[in-house]
Amino acid sequence: MTIPTRSLSFGKLLPWTMALLAGSAMAQTAAEQKPLATPAQLSYTSPLRGYQTYTDQPVQSWREVNDTVGRIGGWRTYAKEARTAEPANDTVPSSAAHEGHHGGSKR
Repeated sequence: MTIPTRSLSFGKLLPWTMALLAGSAMAQTAAEQKPLATPAQLSYTSPLRGYQTYTDQPVQSWREVNDTVGRIGGWRTYAKEARTAEPANDTVPSSAAHEGHHGGSKR
C-alpha cells in the first residue's frame, strides 16, 4: 500500500507568506508612530546671499601694480589672503618671515 504524500508547491505557499509578512509590517509601523508635540521651526539661508557680482577694476600701469605686489609680499600674500579672508595690508613684510623655512635661518 502506498501512502500519498502531499508536497506544497512554491506557487501555493508564496501568497500566504507575503500576506503574513505584510500584516506584520503594518502592525509594526502603526505601533511605532508617535505624533509630534510641536512643529519644528525651519529656516533657510540662501548660499547666494553673499554673492558679489563682477565689477570692473580701474586700469593701472603694470609697473605700478608689479611694484605694489612686490611691496606687500608677492604671491604668498595673496595666497594667505585667500586662505584667511583677511585683506592684504600695504606694508612690507619683515625679513624674519622666512627664517622658519627648511629648519633654520639664512646664513
